[in-house]
Amino acid sequence: MALNFKKAMGSRWVLMMGVGSMLLGAPACAPEGESAPAPTGEAKQSVKAPIGQTIWLKSCLTGKFVSADGNLGANSPLVADRATTAGWEHFQVVDAGSGTIALRVSETQKYVSADTNVAGRLVADRTTIGDWERFTWVEFADGNIGLIAKSTGKYVSTDTNRGANAPLYADRTTAGCWEAFSIGIVGGGGGGGGGKWVQIWGDEFDGTAVNTANWSYITNVHVNNEQQQYTTSGNNVQVSNGTLKLIARRENNNGYPFTSGRLETAGKKQFTHGAVEARLKMPVGPGLWPAFWMLGHDINSVGWPNCGELDIMENVGYGDWVSMALHGPGYSGNTPINGRYTFPAGNGINNWHTYRVEYSPAEIKWFVDGNLYRTVTKAEVTRYGAWQYDKAQYIILNLAVGGGYPAGVNGATQPYYGVPQATADLITRTPQVFEIDYVRAFQWQ
Repeated sequence: MALNFKKAMGSRWVLMMGVGSMLLGAPACAPEGESAPAPTGEAKQSVKAPIGQTIWLKSCLTGKFVSADGNLGANSPLVADRATTAGWEHFQVVDAGSGTIALRVSETQKYVSADTNVAGRLVADRTTIGDWERFTWVEFADGNIGLIAKSTGKYVSTDTNRGANAPLYADRTTAGCWEAFSIGIVGGGGGGGGGKWVQIWGDEFDGTAVNTANWSYITNVHVNNEQQQYTTSGNNVQVSNGTLKLIARRENNNGYPFTSGRLETAGKKQFTHGAVEARLKMPVGPGLWPAFWMLGHDINSVGWPNCGELDIMENVGYGDWVSMALHGPGYSGNTPINGRYTFPAGNGINNWHTYRVEYSPAEIKWFVDGNLYRTVTKAEVTRYGAWQYDKAQYIILNLAVGGGYPAGVNGATQPYYGVPQATADLITRTPQVFEIDYVRAFQWQ
């Protein structure tokens, strides 16, 4: 939810959640010039492939990172010659079905392929997953892992005898150090290495009133040409039957034609790196604008967008999709850093779904119902402006009505900006409810 205001803040309680790259397997490599030993023990199919996470791969033989650098020419061949990692060296692990995985390059969002038309050479230029893009993830007793391409049935190898910048091929029937990799989760995260997500805070909304140790009512925000007045009234903010309800009503208040509710954790609960998740159910009606998002705690001193804004979930009243975005200096308002998640037919926003963000010093990842649908790396953000997501942020839940984002999608200017007549009539007949089952925060430990 883009905004452009400065709001007075009180003193802040800040919970720091340091998360860094985590080594999952130490390489057992031969000295340069010697033959590569086989990994100790037999390989077996791993149950620990970190599905949904972003990883780096380091060659056992060279001790360097695997890269899909698109500057190397056509087809983006994979090489294992990088001393550090960034977007080209980060790969999202995707469930490809039938016990296989696919690797998607963070920099380009394209898949790694062992195309048999080039003898199984690994390239990173595919937009969909087929058999060329499927790999079996195997683990070795020494902690390293290997990858077997479905297209060739053979191990991926980093054989340096192929010359400088030697591309990776899936052409080895047995595994030695050339075919072994250590891995790490970028920024921490689930799926291996002995760690796990640990819940450090949450609100289950099991009582009968808003827990003011967690949330503040916000009533003085008027931005984005929105058409609602936020209130503290129980007509607009309720806790009952295990859920929080933010309710939009058709009633004049302070010169606005609608009322609704907004809660924030600012000054109470704030988080730096980790994961934040909520289970939500939303109303359908173009111009309704429920949002689950975060702002940098320093907004009062640096202003917006310099504080940074992380939109976990936004919806503008359409039943089959939600959106995400980042706003910061150089990428605010109509930000280029955005994306959508489209729901399967018949299971849209008016059903319960879980919305989650995982964020680290290296990247931010968005999920719906556990499905990773967008990853944004620090390198992608800094093409436009400064990265603002290494500081404490607070959580916001609100149900806006109308405004710039809905108007930009539905085109309505009458009877209210961003609110077509049908939606105004809908709210008049039946107050519209944004329902929240829980909000939780996690740390990788």
